[in-house]
Amino acid sequence: MNHVHRLTVGGHGLSLLAAGPDPVEQAARPVILVHGTPGSAGGWRWFLRHGPEGLSLLAPDRPGFGHSAPKEALIGLKAQAGRLAPLLSLNPANPPAILVGHSMGGPVVARLALDQPHRVAALVLVATSFDPDLEHLHPLQSWADREPWRRLLPRSLRNANRELLTIVPELRALAGDLTHIHCPVVILHGTADRESPYGNVAYLKRHLTNATVEVRPLDGAGHFLPWTRRRDVMAAMERARALCSA
Repeated sequence: MNHVHRLTVGGHGLSLLAAGPDPVEQAARPVILVHGTPGSAGGWRWFLRHGPEGLSLLAPDRPGFGHSAPKEALIGLKAQAGRLAPLLSLNPANPPAILVGHSMGGPVVARLALDQPHRVAALVLVATSFDPDLEHLHPLQSWADREPWRRLLPRSLRNANRELLTIVPELRALAGDLTHIHCPVVILHGTADRESPYGNVAYLKRHLTNATVEVRPLDGAGHFLPWTRRRDVMAAMERARALCSA
């Protein structure tokens, strides 16, 4: 079982959990595990402890969540991806990374792959949200983003709500760029996912026209696959490693 420790990297207060040796010194393929909204690096702790040999697993707190700055939400997929980009070059000897995104972490890692194509070897999209037409807001979410109500919310919920209120135009802007992703993509999605409906899989297949895409449907599974279907998520990571090493 790997030892898990916390680090802070970059000049913007990005906090992360890492497994095993110092990732700056470890010349192994990085696997960067990106949580959804709300969430934190702690949601990936089991994977950090039980990760496969030969990989350097890193789980950042996305900006605005967990121990990472800023205090308020950092809006925009490009802004989020930019804060995570230093993780791709912690050690210049490392091969390109495998990016794993859960839920709203999926669009973030897709944006990162688009912005840093030579540093990304493969994507693993776990119960991700990409189709803007499948995003539905509750009327109370707009009220919760107004003062004084938003001050009453915990930071994670306040920032998650702000992300969700702004995600639809972000996803629409991302759609036209997905065709520029050329690395292998493994999609893991439950057919009974209510938070990110299974229709997101068809949407991704229509837009990832220049990538090698493998879909792994999980019959009857819901949204929280990193907790309920850990072995399937791990197998998807291993498959991504095989594809980017082929």
